[in-house]
Amino acid sequence: MRFDLKGYNLDNLIKMLYLKKVTLYNVTKHSNDHLTFEIDDKDEKKVKRYIANFKVTRTLGKLNRVPKLVATNVGILLGVFIGIIFAIFMSNYTWQIRVYGTVELRETEIIEVLKDNGVRVGKINLASSEDIENILLKNYDRIAQVSVIRQGTAIIINLSEKLVYSETEYAPITAKFNGIVSEINIITGTSNVKIGDYVNVGDPLVLPFNINSDGEKVSVEPIAEIRGNIFVVYTAELKRTEFVLNRTGKSIKTYQYKLFDLNLFSGKSKNSFALFETVSYNENISRLVPFSRDVTIYYELSPVEITHDLDDERDSLIESSRAGAYELLPTYTKMIDEHTEVALVSDALYATTSVTVEGVIND
Repeated sequence: MRFDLKGYNLDNLIKMLYLKKVTLYNVTKHSNDHLTFEIDDKDEKKVKRYIANFKVTRTLGKLNRVPKLVATNVGILLGVFIGIIFAIFMSNYTWQIRVYGTVELRETEIIEVLKDNGVRVGKINLASSEDIENILLKNYDRIAQVSVIRQGTAIIINLSEKLVYSETEYAPITAKFNGIVSEINIITGTSNVKIGDYVNVGDPLVLPFNINSDGEKVSVEPIAEIRGNIFVVYTAELKRTEFVLNRTGKSIKTYQYKLFDLNLFSGKSKNSFALFETVSYNENISRLVPFSRDVTIYYELSPVEITHDLDDERDSLIESSRAGAYELLPTYTKMIDEHTEVALVSDALYATTSVTVEGVIND
């Protein structure tokens, strides 16, 4: 705050202000009745109160202390100025390159390619975003789309790769039944059949790729429903004479004793049966400790000849044939045909059931 005073007793006023511990700056006595000085803003009210008792005229003004502030803090101000210039300069450098969207390509490989083309970390890169995009598209056929943006001192690359066809990446959809194709519904994949084709079990119906606008194969997981007339055949056989193995009633047991699943010892008996079947199980011996034994029982078998009356068992054979055929069928929407043929061949009776339904061939 600056005071410009005109009047009498100005010397006494200065003495009073000093006694009242008012700090004065730049005190200048222009004449006996003209005095100027400066004070801190905090002393403004105090000084106004003291000079009210003196017959003076005064002009008030804010103290301009900027030159003094600059002079006393030139080092700090110079450091701030240099820091700002340095920050502006360094902001033109690229300090980070980030790549998103890679699948087969590696980020380090892409950064190396950019480096070979003059775009690198730690230097001023004058290449535009479009220039960087063109560099990547030129060097990588796998890249389908790429966009580049600058974010501060970082270059952000977002890309998507072309889906290259691989014969082993996905399996084709194959026929689960023999049949004739009547309807083809494909979500993804490429049809390998057409309506009216006859297919066998295992034939590829839909291949695991699509064809893009460039005529290239692109691997996809095939999703489709192939419908048609499904054929199943089942044959049941009945021989006039056959041998079956029956148990004779004789058996032999062997034991393997265990503690904490550790084999200890075994009690074995010699198996002298020529024909046999086995049954095995584990039984606990103690409830206090995990002590158990594995038991194996050998049952002696003996062949027995059985003679069938083919005429009496004909109907039973037909039912067995039909039951076997229906077990092979998928869930179907419509029954089309069913018939069973019976034939006697070399003293054996054969019943063959053929069923045709409408359903999903790849189900």
